[in-house]
Amino acid sequence: MTADHFIKLSKKGEGATIEYKTCTEQISESLYETVCSFLNHSGGHILVGVRNNGEIVGVSPEKAETLKANIITAIKNQELFLPCPYFTPQIIAVCGKTVIYLDIPCGQYVYRYKDRYWDRNGDADIDITDQPELMLTVFERKNPHLFEERIAEDLTMVHLDHDTFQFCRNILAVKKPEHAWLQLSDEEILVHTRLAKRDAATDELKLKYAALILFGTDDAIADFLPRYRFEAMFHMCTYNQYNDERQFPNRYDDRRTMRCNLIKVYNQLIQFTERWLPDKFYLPSGTTQRVDLRLELFREIIANLCVHADYSAGYACFYHVFKDRVVTKNPTRLLPEIPEGQLTLRQLSNYTKNPLLVRVFHELSWVEDMGSGTRNILRYAPLYYPGYNVEINSSSQFIFSITYTNVSQETGENVPRNNILSQETGENVPRNDEMSQKTVNDDDLNISSDDAQKHTKATIKKHKRQQGIISLIRQNPGITIEEMAERLDANERTIKRDIEALKNIIKHVGPTKGGTWIIIKK
Repeated sequence: MTADHFIKLSKKGEGATIEYKTCTEQISESLYETVCSFLNHSGGHILVGVRNNGEIVGVSPEKAETLKANIITAIKNQELFLPCPYFTPQIIAVCGKTVIYLDIPCGQYVYRYKDRYWDRNGDADIDITDQPELMLTVFERKNPHLFEERIAEDLTMVHLDHDTFQFCRNILAVKKPEHAWLQLSDEEILVHTRLAKRDAATDELKLKYAALILFGTDDAIADFLPRYRFEAMFHMCTYNQYNDERQFPNRYDDRRTMRCNLIKVYNQLIQFTERWLPDKFYLPSGTTQRVDLRLELFREIIANLCVHADYSAGYACFYHVFKDRVVTKNPTRLLPEIPEGQLTLRQLSNYTKNPLLVRVFHELSWVEDMGSGTRNILRYAPLYYPGYNVEINSSSQFIFSITYTNVSQETGENVPRNNILSQETGENVPRNDEMSQKTVNDDDLNISSDDAQKHTKATIKKHKRQQGIISLIRQNPGITIEEMAERLDANERTIKRDIEALKNIIKHVGPTKGGTWIIIKK
């Protein structure tokens, strides 16, 4: 820990992973409660010698070593902590003051302090010893055995929906005519996908909760998972209007409640999306086959909502469609190394919550390889709406939000973009309306119709990326190469090569930092 990093933490404010303690002369009881909370939650930083407002006051320099020794002694005392955690306090000089820094790891086990269990909720330490539901949540969080992997006692093939199995076979008969599922029985499919296993002694088929979630009948799901529920809602307002009950008192304009298996939920959410979201035309460069941008983008978001939820928590999953954005909410528990709070798509690119659910969705081509969902969102979102914005927040709920158009927050109507100044004439040039999907055609990219037939997949991918570059420039002439690489899921070297290939179409004027892009005419 460096002094600069310590100062940055002191300016962030207290939260789920940051706590300030004054403790100038002696260690307070609350410090050990916070240690226990961080161990049981997702780890965190404790800054000793810092007031609640972030002011660094330091500890007594003469007592710093004693305070450090007292902390080490306490965490090794089994009458205080059980099991005993391991970490080393650091004494640091910051701004002429002596402070102590504690880096608390996420514990592998469930810890207690003085026979009391503590957990973190926002910036508060909560004693959960006498709260069974919260205790269960902590133990589930530490349990390496995934909920979907558990054997559902008394669950049999009678509780599973044969029509859902047949629906999956029908999908595969079209997409993958040689797929093994077409020759397997329902039971064999479950064993093949590890959704069930046979008891070695009795040869009895033991079904896992994943089998129930994916293929269960409505009655079986109600019996075994009574709190399982998906809600799809459409709101004839913007997201901000929805949060202002005085302006928009009606909570929804269309609603679909689903208590069916996940295969049915996925299809119903796709239908809900097709009903309420615009279908924008897009023809990839070098092809004559139209791509359904709406389906390609939102099927990834829907699939992530379905397969990454924590079904042991008993909370509903929500799919909200507003006039300006789509918001999903679901309970989940991310890996300890993924921090709480605001996240980026790239931080989640290789995260899989429920491998068994993901495997079945992969067989149906509803998800692809690990990390493909992130790549597809980054690929299709700029094409569906160049000004898109993704927000991800992870706390007690996992919330994903993506804008798909720009509307007035006061009236809820579509608004045009602001005018920009032409680099050639100095006159105002109106940008395309937000709903416009004007992109560069094959002529812009110097592709003849004859050559287009000869293009490899790599070439087509390159021209899609080049279309994306021009689309981003139209949306934001001041965009940097680094930002282009981030939005198009490519490295900067690749973007520079594409820009060189587009030198007859786009041009950068002004300094490297702070300049602007213009689209030049042939």
